[in-house]
Amino acid sequence: NIQSRNVKKQMILKGQLHTHTSMSDGKLTPQEVANEYSRLGFHFLAFTDHDHLVRPSYWDEIQKVRSNLFIFSGIELTVHCSKGYVHVNKIEARDEIIHIFNHPADCDLTVRETIGCVKEVAEKYPIDAIEITNHGFYTPQFDILEIPYLKIAADDSHNRMGCGRGWIEVEMGNDITHDTILKTIKSGKYRNCFTGKKSQKNNITGGTQDLRFS
Repeated sequence: NIQSRNVKKQMILKGQLHTHTSMSDGKLTPQEVANEYSRLGFHFLAFTDHDHLVRPSYWDEIQKVRSNLFIFSGIELTVHCSKGYVHVNKIEARDEIIHIFNHPADCDLTVRETIGCVKEVAEKYPIDAIEITNHGFYTPQFDILEIPYLKIAADDSHNRMGCGRGWIEVEMGNDITHDTILKTIKSGKYRNCFTGKKSQKNNITGGTQDLRFS
């Protein structure tokens, strides 16, 4: 049982921090999304449906999901800024919260403009990380030291085909809970992984990530 505390001293958890379901603009129900990621060998999953599209029963439907995965409740926030609006994922455990600036490639900004935009948004929300993927595909122009945040690979999946393109693998000890997973991610102890790419390393503020592409 992946949720047991009695696990080996060091364990790698495969996780997804950006998904959409039929509760907003996704094609699969929350249960179907959980089933698909379980089939793909994931250990934890965050539901992050759009705040402006989400159905009133969203939070209740997440609680109804039955899975061997660690399930996180999240929301994709629409944040207005001088460039229009951007999206930020807010993912919660009991005590820990992580905020991720989503898919900067969708903002249609230069890298310099993106840096300014992230700085502006960080005045409203405590940004912890920035995605370096667009619908799961690697966007290396944002995987740079000049953006002083942790970098996150994620799917932003809306259907079955979009599942499993970009993910993280978190290095956990023997105390595995929702809170310790988010805390470990925020400490930078994880790998970014993508389909069809080669391995490389990237130094970032707050630590070093070994980006293992598979």
